[in-house]
Amino acid sequence: MASLGFLVGIAAVGCTSEASPDPTVPSASQSKPSAATIPDATTAGRDAIAAYRGMWQAYTAALAIPDPAYPDLARYADGEALDVLTEGVQETKDGGLKGTGGVVVSPEVTSAAPVDAPTEVQITDCLDSSGSQIVRASPGPPYSDSPGGKRRAEASVRWQPSGWKVSSFGVLEVGTC
Repeated sequence: MASLGFLVGIAAVGCTSEASPDPTVPSASQSKPSAATIPDATTAGRDAIAAYRGMWQAYTAALAIPDPAYPDLARYADGEALDVLTEGVQETKDGGLKGTGGVVVSPEVTSAAPVDAPTEVQITDCLDSSGSQIVRASPGPPYSDSPGGKRRAEASVRWQPSGWKVSSFGVLEVGTC
């Protein structure tokens, strides 16, 4: 996915293991706890992963339109992560392109801090973009997307009163996991 290529290299991360793809999708209620809910060690990892999955679902949906103001982008991401996602969708739109298909994520929690009541969770993933593609959405010259595949990704997910949101992430090139 060329627009995913826009995201490649945002953070320099290494690849140490390959995770098995898990195509299951969390419900919205799993990824957005109420403002009154305080994260605990039992639920923080699960809810952070749900936000990470939601971010990729929102990005895929935003690329299909393409719409950089797609509301679910801000539901699951903020700060640097939201900026990168919206810029990627805008670049795709400006090029007369759109996304098709989707990515398969297989996130794992690598750390959570503070230990007793985590407010930040680190996630590692072997993201598979082989089922996604960027195609021409409007008349213009032919467009040839680069092939997708498995690529190393890492993300920082933070607790906020509105729920868990991905605050930063990095994606490496195909073949890094």
